[in-house]
Amino acid sequence: MKSHLRSRRRFGLLLGLAVVASACGSAVSSATPATTLPAPASASGSPTFAVGSPNASDQAIYATIESQVDTIRELQAQTPVTPVLLDSSGVRGWLTKADAAQTNHVALADESRLFIHLGLLPPGSSLEQIELDLQAGQVVGFYDPVSKGLYVLSDSGGVGPTQKLTFSHEYTHALQDQNFGLANLATDAPDQGDRDLARTALPEGDATLVMTMWSEKYLSLGELLTIVGESFGGPQAAQLAKAPAIMRGTLMFPYQDGLSFVEGIYNSGGWAAVDKLYSNPPDSTSQILHPELYAAGVKPVVVSLPAVPASLGSSWKLTMQDTLGELQLRIWLEGESPTNAATSAAAAATSSWGGDRVGLYESPNGSWAVLLRTEWRSAAGATAFSDAATQTLTRLGAQFQVCGDATHIDVAVASSELLVPDFIVCNSMG
Repeated sequence: MKSHLRSRRRFGLLLGLAVVASACGSAVSSATPATTLPAPASASGSPTFAVGSPNASDQAIYATIESQVDTIRELQAQTPVTPVLLDSSGVRGWLTKADAAQTNHVALADESRLFIHLGLLPPGSSLEQIELDLQAGQVVGFYDPVSKGLYVLSDSGGVGPTQKLTFSHEYTHALQDQNFGLANLATDAPDQGDRDLARTALPEGDATLVMTMWSEKYLSLGELLTIVGESFGGPQAAQLAKAPAIMRGTLMFPYQDGLSFVEGIYNSGGWAAVDKLYSNPPDSTSQILHPELYAAGVKPVVVSLPAVPASLGSSWKLTMQDTLGELQLRIWLEGESPTNAATSAAAAATSSWGGDRVGLYESPNGSWAVLLRTEWRSAAGATAFSDAATQTLTRLGAQFQVCGDATHIDVAVASSELLVPDFIVCNSMG
C-alpha cells in the first residue's frame, strides 16, 4: 500500500463531476466548470461493479469521439481505449474499494484535525468520509492511470450527451498518459499538497480545454442544453454547494484555474507548447493563478518547521506537515460563505505568496498546536497576509499569535493560550 496524505489531491484516479456545463459555456453561457476529481489509485484488478462494455453501435460512437479528440489534441493513442460502463452503485463500490486499498487512513485523520483546528472543517469531521461521499455523488467518469482503465457512468448502459462529453475528457487523459506518462508528474507526495494541486491542474486543464473544443464542434444545441440541465438540476449540484469551502475550492481549482493556465499556454504556442509543460510542470498553485510566475521560473521558497520545542517535553510530536500554498491560504481567509468583497480581499492578501509550511504538533493528553510559517515576495504582501490572518483567527475565536517582518509571517494556533509562546514569540522576530 502506498502512503498518501490526501487522496483528493493525488493524481491516481481522475474523476469527472456531474458539473460539466463549462464545456458548453460558449453555447449556453454557463460559468460552471467541468471538473475531474483526483482520487485514490485503483485497487488491483478490474472493478466488479461494471454494467458492461458498450454495445457495437455505442462502441462506434466512442470510437468516433476518439478520432475526433486525436485530431483536436494532435496526439495519437499508442494502445486502444475501450470504456467500461458503471452504474451509480458501481461507482460507489469502485471508489469504496479503492479507498480501502490505497488510502492512508491515519494521514487523512491527521489532516482532518489540522483543518478542524484552522476552522476549515467542522469539529468532528472526517476528511476521508467527506471525500468519499462527495466523489461517489459527483462522478460521471474517470481514467485510472494504474490500470489504464477508462470508466463512464451510465445507469442505463447507453450513451447520451453527458456520456459523450465525459468520454472526450477522460479519453484525453488516456492520451496524456500514453504520450507523456502521468506518473511522471509525481502528484502523490505525502507532504506536498500545494505542488500536487498545481501539477494536477496541468492534465485537468488540458483535458477540460479539449473537452470544450470538442463539445463546441460536435455537440448540438439540444445536447448542450441537456447536459446543462443534468448539471444544475440534480442532487449533485446541491451536494457540491453544501461541501466545505476547502473541499469545493481544491476540487474545482484544477479545472477552473487549470483551464485558464493551459488555455493561455495554448493561445501563445499551440499544443506543442502545452506538450512541453509535461516535462517542466508547475510547482505551486501560485504559478497556476499567476502564469507570469511560471513563465519567469519563480519557484516556491523552501520553508522549514522547527522540531517540538524542548519546553514541552518528549511526549509531544510533530504529527504531520505540509505546504498549504496560495490557493488554500486564500480559501482559509475567505471563510465558508464569503462575499465578493471577502473573496477579493483574500486574493489580494495571498497574491504575494512565496512559500509556506504548516505543521500539526500534538500531545497524548489532547493538547495541540498548529504552526504556519510563510514567506512573501513583498513587504506589502506580508503585511496584508498578517492582517488578514489576524482577522480570520479572531473571527474563529482561536488562541493564536501572528508575528513577522518584511518577508515572512508566522502564525501559531493552539488549544490553550499558554501553549502559543512555546511556538512563537513575536518580539524575537526581526
